[in-house]
Amino acid sequence: MPPEILVLRLSSLGDVVLVSSFLRDAAALFPGARITFVVREDLAAVAGALPAVSRVVAVPRGLGFAGLVALGSHLAQTRWLHVFDLHHSVRSRLLTWRLGGRLRPGFDKQEWPRFVLLRFRRDVYARGGGARSMRARLAEPLRRLGLVPGGADTQLVVPEAARRAAHTALAAVPATVPWVAVAPGARWPAKCWSEARFAALTERIAARGERHVLLVGGPEEQELAARLAATVPAHATALAGKLDLLGTAAVLQRCVTVVTHDSGLLHVAEATGRPVVALFGPTVPQFGYAPYRTHSRLLQQAPPCSPCSKNGSRPCWRPTHECMDNLTVDAVHAAVQAVLQSEPSPAGA
Repeated sequence: MPPEILVLRLSSLGDVVLVSSFLRDAAALFPGARITFVVREDLAAVAGALPAVSRVVAVPRGLGFAGLVALGSHLAQTRWLHVFDLHHSVRSRLLTWRLGGRLRPGFDKQEWPRFVLLRFRRDVYARGGGARSMRARLAEPLRRLGLVPGGADTQLVVPEAARRAAHTALAAVPATVPWVAVAPGARWPAKCWSEARFAALTERIAARGERHVLLVGGPEEQELAARLAATVPAHATALAGKLDLLGTAAVLQRCVTVVTHDSGLLHVAEATGRPVVALFGPTVPQFGYAPYRTHSRLLQQAPPCSPCSKNGSRPCWRPTHECMDNLTVDAVHAAVQAVLQSEPSPAGA
């Protein structure tokens, strides 16, 4: 029987995608192992597209204390070689409380330096060895076992059905020019650049028809994407809400670059191998979610009040919304141009 490994990361989208780096390292260090991934049910399809995952256990969003304990008891019936809790939350602890003998510690959220930075605006990350990317922190449990993870890139194994859906959605998009994806949404409004600036950026990217802009996102961005595409109707296509997440990943895979906020689609894009232009405002790179690919660009012009929350959920109390408005259309367009000049077009675009 192959060795069994249990990995838990319940949410959110970006974190689940980032775990793909850990999974690739684990698969290399434990050849032949079967990896079971425990994730929140709305992200089960994404977890199923992660490399080396043999089975996905979907946890319902509203599952309470008793249900989590019952599911943990069910998981305890398997003889796991290793258990990696890469979420380290109350819910994940309830799921692993009967697996203590196999639970491998080491995942560090760096909560203390984050708290000090948020509460007192003091950067004390250096006292703990420096701010580390989430990819590096996720690999720490492997190092605690005396292993040497390779620091694998993130990856989504986009299924064929998602590729076909993307192909159909892109059928009318001209393939004679490079495609640039723009993701104008984010879960929290405080993270979002203004619609007017996205409209101006879309016009500049698509100027003279030299590139085609694909406006991507979920159903909540559908109307926004349609308005932005209407600014240059011959050179932009609104796809937000028309594809599921994996279908959107298949679209991003065919773009030269992706303009996005500090959001889940940043990590989805990089996991498909594409560089990003990432707009950061209320959050900071020290939290671990900065883009990492060579040609990716991170733009931030932080005022003294930034960061204001760990994930951008806190509404901006300054009417100027400086952290995002400090990012000019000129600066973002210049970053896009730099990526376009350094990154070859992907196959199929």
